[in-house]
Amino acid sequence: MINSKYDQARVVTDVQGLESLRKGAREDDPEALKEVARQFEAMMVQMIMKNARQSNELLSKDGIFDSEQVRFYQQMFDEQMAVTITEGGTFGLADVLVRQLSKDYGLETEADETRNPKSIQEMLDRGSRFPASRYDPELMQSWRDKFAAERAEEKAALAEANMIEQGFDSPQDFITSLYPAAEKAAEALGLDPKVMLSQAALETGWGRYMIRDESGKNSFNLFGIKADSRWDGESAVVSTLEYRGGVAQREQAAFRAYGSYEESLKDYANFLQSNPRYTEALKRASDPVLFTKGLQDAGYATDPAYAQKIQRIINSSNMTLAVKSDQNSQG
Repeated sequence: MINSKYDQARVVTDVQGLESLRKGAREDDPEALKEVARQFEAMMVQMIMKNARQSNELLSKDGIFDSEQVRFYQQMFDEQMAVTITEGGTFGLADVLVRQLSKDYGLETEADETRNPKSIQEMLDRGSRFPASRYDPELMQSWRDKFAAERAEEKAALAEANMIEQGFDSPQDFITSLYPAAEKAAEALGLDPKVMLSQAALETGWGRYMIRDESGKNSFNLFGIKADSRWDGESAVVSTLEYRGGVAQREQAAFRAYGSYEESLKDYANFLQSNPRYTEALKRASDPVLFTKGLQDAGYATDPAYAQKIQRIINSSNMTLAVKSDQNSQG
């Protein structure tokens, strides 16, 4: 609905509307002064929206909506939105400008004493009271409660992620943290969980040297299982030390990536059970020495001392103390 002869100027794409506003300004039309003040207020709002949009662009960079075309239409939308927002006199800046300029140039304008602030301070005071007077208090409180709950969930998830990313404080922490999940996974193989954890400790340096992708994200790969053609999940490509003809050398390789340590432990059991070359090793699962030797003979790792290193960890004081501590805590 047209309320003013300058309403067309509030459509950012209407060139004729702006031209009529220029004409009115040259003729010192009080209505033109009001509209110019509204346009100035809209420009200030648009600057605020532009800063907010730039902050959001950092999060959506390289996304599907990150293009010059999208930014062009977003700018047009923001310009029109700023004009629309200020039409109701929410901020009061336009009214202050009209009052000040009318006094300076001797122009008469209609004043709504119940709505228009008389000073910048009054405008600011009114802005601080505006939300409570315009919106449903119960609805606003429900939004605050919902926002607070979402923030609490985000903080809890972030804290959990940080704890996982930081790794383990000590070999004992490594063992006690993983022991419950290792016990379940090892049961499917008829294997002592200490053997599984000892191999994971060897592969990851007690969890201190986890395989990570290019962005630094943890792969949770405890056993150095590579992402071959049988793997259709995520992977992490890193430099690894391999032994070729008894000589150590660096190579680039893709490794399986999981969502948690528990997934890695389960996949280790599935990996051995689904691969025929580890059949003989699994037949000796009840004997740690024969099992680890069977893994090495089957080509699980290229390190010629792989089995011996696992056996040393199985019999280490770290393993003995950690397992004993875990059993005491459960008892």
